Amino acid sequence: MARPPHISFVLYDGMTALDLIGPAEVLAGPQFRVDYVWRSKDPVRAESQADKELRLVPTATFADISETDILCVPGTSDPYKQMMQKDMVDWLAAVGRNATWVTSVCTGSFLLGAAGLLKGYRATTHWTLLDQLAYFGAVPENARVVHDRNRVTGAGVTSGIDFGLTLLSLIAGQEVAAAKQLVLEYDPAPPFSSGSPAVASPEITASVKTQYAAYVKEKMPYAQTCLEDAALRLGII
Repeated sequence: MARPPHISFVLYDGMTALDLIGPAEVLAGPQFRVDYVWRSKDPVRAESQADKELRLVPTATFADISETDILCVPGTSDPYKQMMQKDMVDWLAAVGRNATWVTSVCTGSFLLGAAGLLKGYRATTHWTLLDQLAYFGAVPENARVVHDRNRVTGAGVTSGIDFGLTLLSLIAGQEVAAAKQLVLEYDPAPPFSSGSPAVASPEITASVKTQYAAYVKEKMPYAQTCLEDAALRLGII
């Protein structure tokens, strides 16, 4: 009997919890073997005031996992800082090179990009940073989920559920994924029509973009240097 496909979800301090929890819940079940991977088995702390006390416990280390079927990287509000984690980027490059599926949610795509795993692939990320995927040789695509060959990337945060269902359908079939969607009662009807720039008012979109740009400038002065260094290393510039 064939072993179930192995999923490696990458953990790290400062990650956005929902980027992980959404797809992890969708992909939970006996059809997969799952590990949560970090450089050590010490708990990692999720970001933001809302989830600052949330600890996530790795089940395996980078040294334990040399290959996986499905590589999934959640995002963070500061992907530039994580791009400087050389051991993580090197591990992603080594493991992702032979993975059956290479995937991410939100700015997890920046870490895949820094590892050279998105060069020449269509990909998405959080809408505020979408254009920056070009620094990694990726082709930015404004969509909630982008599937290009064996790369599957999700847009911002909550798109992790859509991402998980899309990936499940690609691996196990649409009927299985549709049933999982029903089990999760995933039938979103948000109270406001502002979940993406396509439906939000221009005023709200401009305000959020301005606030985020100011936040990056203040808290992440190294952002542009990180992007340019990655592009140079990957031969993009």
